[in-house]
Amino acid sequence: MQRRSSIRYPQPPPSSHLSREGVKRGWERGAGGEMGLATLLLLLALSSASAASGDQLPWQAAGLDQRQAAAHLLDRFAYGPRPGDVDRVVAMGLETWLERQLGGGLADPEVDRQLRGFESLDLSVREITETYPPPFLILMEAQRAGAVDRQAVAELRARRESGEDGLAGGEMRGTYGDLMRFMRDQGYRPQRELLGEMMVQKLYRALYSENQLTEVLTDFWFNHFNVSITDNEARVYVSAYERDAIRPHVLGDFRQMLEATAKHPAMLQYLDNARSVAEEGAPTTLERRTAALRDRFASGRRGGGRFAGGRAGGSRPGSGRFAGRGGDRSGGFGSDLDPELRRLIEERRPQGLNENYARELMELHTLGVDGGYDQDDVVAVARAFSGWTAFPPGSLRREVERRVERARRLPQAGFVFEDPFIFRADAHDAAEKTVLGHRLAAGRGVEDGLEVLDLLAAHPSTARHLATKLAVRFVSDQPPASLVDRLAARYLETGGDLGQVIRSLAWSPEFWSADARAAKIKSPFEVAVSALRALDADLREPRAAVEWVSRMGQPLYAYQAPTGYPDQAAAWVNTGALLSRMNFGLQLATGRVAGVRFDLAALDGGREPESLAAALETYVPLLMPERDATATVERLEPMVRDPELARKIEAASPAAERRSLWDDDSFSIPGLDDGPGPRRGLRPSRDGGDPWARWVGGAGAEVDDSAVAHVVGVILGSPEFQRR
Repeated sequence: MQRRSSIRYPQPPPSSHLSREGVKRGWERGAGGEMGLATLLLLLALSSASAASGDQLPWQAAGLDQRQAAAHLLDRFAYGPRPGDVDRVVAMGLETWLERQLGGGLADPEVDRQLRGFESLDLSVREITETYPPPFLILMEAQRAGAVDRQAVAELRARRESGEDGLAGGEMRGTYGDLMRFMRDQGYRPQRELLGEMMVQKLYRALYSENQLTEVLTDFWFNHFNVSITDNEARVYVSAYERDAIRPHVLGDFRQMLEATAKHPAMLQYLDNARSVAEEGAPTTLERRTAALRDRFASGRRGGGRFAGGRAGGSRPGSGRFAGRGGDRSGGFGSDLDPELRRLIEERRPQGLNENYARELMELHTLGVDGGYDQDDVVAVARAFSGWTAFPPGSLRREVERRVERARRLPQAGFVFEDPFIFRADAHDAAEKTVLGHRLAAGRGVEDGLEVLDLLAAHPSTARHLATKLAVRFVSDQPPASLVDRLAARYLETGGDLGQVIRSLAWSPEFWSADARAAKIKSPFEVAVSALRALDADLREPRAAVEWVSRMGQPLYAYQAPTGYPDQAAAWVNTGALLSRMNFGLQLATGRVAGVRFDLAALDGGREPESLAAALETYVPLLMPERDATATVERLEPMVRDPELARKIEAASPAAERRSLWDDDSFSIPGLDDGPGPRRGLRPSRDGGDPWARWVGGAGAEVDDSAVAHVVGVILGSPEFQRR
């Protein structure tokens, strides 16, 4: 549901850095009356005047030449340069490159080619949950259908808990086989397949996309609104969350992204708002809005009595038939379920008001920890979002849909259904609330939460919080106050237009200052992608690269805390992390990261360096263009002359377990997990095996122990390459 904010922002001043494409989009949006012909002509005049005056990004005042400025743009607004990128940006013009990136939507044929066949990326949320249901739900359905024996499952679980081989014996293996056949017959796919495609698409987009700024910002905003695959409830929704709630808005309106994340089942499940309902005794929207129909509900006409849970005028919050409790506490799956499954079902039921989302909404998503709110505001916001939930996954959805059809007959009751989002009028606290001194009148429904989003998105503390985070991401860990002030002001002037805020950042002198250049430490994901881009690598099999990102400390989509992965050096700079990064650089350059192809000689036009020193002097400027090559060569020369360096680094690197995406008990069928490695739990693929099977066979490691490969590995693993 699209909704205009009831809180009016100050009108932005006209920008002197408007692209013609931006003007064209503005005209298309304003054709219905928001932007008249006079305004269009004014914008065209401003754009033409800017072009005629030759306005340039302020890199010259910072003492940079044009190539250095282009490299800086590529380090901050892209995942680093590929060979020839600096030349292309200079030839195009830095301002033109920036405006093309801010416009987004550039053709991406290579990304399209790489992602062809990724079936899950095009599925709706409903299709995803029906294709990749949670393991507990698969087992529940299998027991209900008689496909597996409840006693056998309990025995499997008992064996595993006692440390025995859960699949020892033909009978136990038969139970496991029965479950696999049930899955195939139902058309179910294991969730690890979904997660594999999600991780690989992130890597492919960052590596190959022409829309580099969009990819960088998608990573930034995903971490800002973090959800995690480590959460059993949210996991199945994470891929669609990034696709639907984050990516479309990264250069658009913050308020729209805030609402998109608030309504998405990934966030609703991750921060538990899907189970947040009005406290016992609180008046609900359903009760308030159906007071005139109380007698009809009590008599059960139009399905009202059953819908209201048998209580005149409404239901006890969270306990009515709509909530799926009713008399059958197994959710319609019978009373003969395995006790462990019954426990899992009970854990998913509403338990009253939950403050988790309300607190993180203000502390992390909008105002910031010092944003001027208190515990009373947290409770009031939690009440405003009570009843915000989502359709449950898989077969559990069918029972809810029957109740939804009854609710649709009562439009005046206040229910909202925007699949997958549901607003439950029977679970929303409809009493008066006060948030940050702003009164929310009694008797309302979903409007409470929407008005809170309006209030928070427009708040000056939100502007400052977001400005600070963007300045940290793109400038330095301790950004100048002048920059934060400028970005916060631009946010408020434009009503939260994130593209305009990024444009303001790029035109700020602080962005180009000497203190900002190469001041940021790359995350493990940035290290891996920038190295692959610097080598102009072809990623034929992604598994090893994804695993290396995890080994360096950043398993994708798996940061458990709602803060998301940190964006400051302190999180990534320690002895173990630096050794892992050096190890990755050496392993990559010497061909020991399977599935990656590149041609080192081609980077230098086919020429072969005559010595180690010559190789170092050649490849430092190729891999780190427009940096201080002389100083870097001096620092790295002793390392490239050590023939035992690679062995020493590998031996000293942390002996962390090499975890794959299946190495987690939460991805497996409860009680059917027979040990570590790929055999654990549901072992997925399109033929029942490995989730990476589509890429296996034909692009293994091709080891290159040449001196040049050794030199390149030292450069890629060096502290200098870790900076952007």
